[in-house]
This record gives sequence, structure tokens and C-alpha cells, in this order.
Amino acid sequence: MAIICTLEKKRTDNRYYARSRKTGCVGFAQFAEEISRNCTAKPSDVILVLTELCEVMRHHLLDGEEITIPDLGSFHIGIQSDSVEKPHDFSPHRHIHALHIKFRPTSHRDPTTWQLSRPMLKNAQIKFMFQD
Repeated sequence: MAIICTLEKKRTDNRYYARSRKTGCVGFAQFAEEISRNCTAKPSDVILVLTELCEVMRHHLLDGEEITIPDLGSFHIGIQSDSVEKPHDFSPHRHIHALHIKFRPTSHRDPTTWQLSRPMLKNAQIKFMFQD
């Protein structure tokens, strides 16, 4: 398995950047089936738990709480808004445009080098594909 990467020209300048490419999509049922193969739960049990996970996460996110899942990361709500010069000029209905979910992957810092490592990306390999 490898992460497929191609070069893409940026619209704002004449420089090329590496971009990852999706190689497919895993649906909810396939995800549940694979999890059930790794444990004693049936796919229907896994679907039940994952569905409830989504409901409970939504509840806590809408209460303004951060959710942390070990070795995966943390989730919290972010806001997109306009800026104002003075606090009393701010109107939530006029200046807030959107809410979004922010994800921060779990990372560990090496005490010697201070480099971050992320468990979900351990042993990741990149396969570069040239486009014509």
C-alpha cells in the first residue's frame, strides 16, 4: 500500500506542488465488515456502535466540547466569520458565515529531536505518479 502523489501546478504562480490522490472510497458497510473480521463483534454490532459514536460526538460537539479519541486525534467546532474593528460592531447573525469540524491528529513529540510523529501515518509510503 502506498499514498499516490502527483505534481500539480498552482493557479497563482508557475510552481508545482505534490498532491495526494485518492485511490478509492470505503463505505460504512465495508468499514464495519473489516472491523468485525478483527474482533468478535458482528458487522451489525459494529454499525450500531459507529452510528452511536456519530450521535454522541455530534451531541458533545454541539455543546462546545472537544472530543479526543486515543491514537486518532481530537475534534472540535470551528467558526468562519468576518472581522470587525470594534467588539460592539460584531453581530453573530451578520458576521458568522459557517461552522465546521476541526480535526487535529494525535501526535507525539520526540524529546531529543522535537519532531512530531503521528501514529496513523506510521510506516506510510509514497508512490509518485507523473502526469502528462
